[in-house]
Amino acid sequence: MKLNVCLVAAVILFHATHAALFRQTSYTYDRHDGELRFIAKFGIQEYTQVELRGTFNNRTATNESVTFAFVPYETWSELNRLLVPSNNCSSMANLTSMIAHHWSVPGNVSDTISDNTETEYWFLVFLGYVYVDARSPWQKASGTQFDYEITLTNVPSDVFTQQFSYDMKGVAIVTMVATFTYLVLLAFQVAFSTYSCVCLKTRLHLLVKLFASLLLLELVGHGFQLAHMGVYTQDGVGLAPLGHVGAGLVILGNCFLVLLFLLISRGWQLTKAVLHYKIVTFVLWALYVVFSAIFFAWMVMYQEVYTACVDSPYQSWAAWLYQAYRILLLPYCLYELWHSYRQENDPLVQNVYRLFAMSFVVWFGYLPITVGVLHAVNLLEWTRVILSASLFFDLAANFILVILFCPLWSDYYFQFNSHLNTIVSAKRYTELNPLTSVFSNLF
Repeated sequence: MKLNVCLVAAVILFHATHAALFRQTSYTYDRHDGELRFIAKFGIQEYTQVELRGTFNNRTATNESVTFAFVPYETWSELNRLLVPSNNCSSMANLTSMIAHHWSVPGNVSDTISDNTETEYWFLVFLGYVYVDARSPWQKASGTQFDYEITLTNVPSDVFTQQFSYDMKGVAIVTMVATFTYLVLLAFQVAFSTYSCVCLKTRLHLLVKLFASLLLLELVGHGFQLAHMGVYTQDGVGLAPLGHVGAGLVILGNCFLVLLFLLISRGWQLTKAVLHYKIVTFVLWALYVVFSAIFFAWMVMYQEVYTACVDSPYQSWAAWLYQAYRILLLPYCLYELWHSYRQENDPLVQNVYRLFAMSFVVWFGYLPITVGVLHAVNLLEWTRVILSASLFFDLAANFILVILFCPLWSDYYFQFNSHLNTIVSAKRYTELNPLTSVFSNLF
């Protein structure tokens, strides 16, 4: 749980705003500073224990002090309501009974918090007051300077949960599953592509290259996040913004998946060898990229700037804009699929269109539905549930595409290698590739 003071800025990994350790090399307070200074927040599950340790070393010769406190969300809200606008000790007197865990610092702090009766965020704060006694509990601090290091750990816990705020528990395991699964999918896709190039002597089509690229982006993105989580489980800090880079790569891979859906919905290489009205397709995709970038930027701001906010980033205007556009893309893709379906006479290709129609409904609709359902549960559950749902449905979509792009049977419905349909009859091609008949019977 120790953070190297010389942490190199070039080290790139996901910073945990819900970190178990917070350190600032220098803290200065004088009478003109605000009465309330936020440090960090930490999610705690009801009726569990958290160990708090703090080291505060004075940088001046004076013995002046301020108050360090660890308070639940209700107290944090009251501190903001009473202290921020009024800045007087009488307001603090009204909150004495609510601040159960407070210490005068500089000095060392060690405590176990076990009186949490709700699953909620708790807040580490500095108060510009010093506790005196029960008759005149608070006096305004005059000013001080000190260095500090604060650590928070769950008790009891295992290696995957000890350092994590409750809203982040389980994220390391989910990220590990995502990385391993995308590695397997990419390995299969590379094997299929190699077989197509070496054994069948065919070139990889643009759709196949696009799909392989998005799998690679997803794998690298989740790998970066897994690297952060691996370090974070050991020291409670992780490495600093590579997780943002990883999250950005995952979203970029997601954008490539949407482009693939748009192209397939137009019937490209299924019914049509030439894609018409390209500008419409790419404008719709460009808008999706823009909305995804806005949402990603808001997520980064939520984690790095609005660290005291307890709302989920999925409740923000950027998230609703992103989700609304996903919903608007669904009827367009379904309409294009229906139009392509009517132009197709091959029953197998028609069944492929039906498969994509069902996949589109599920993939474009799962996120808004999940967020809507989550309004009925605790906010600290949102991150884990949304991450798990996104992983499951993304993997399901990519798994279907890996199967459909397999060169053993893809020429039955895709027009990647149309010369095979003219040189070799369908019956003969089935004899050459017995697995294709098995696949066709699945429909």
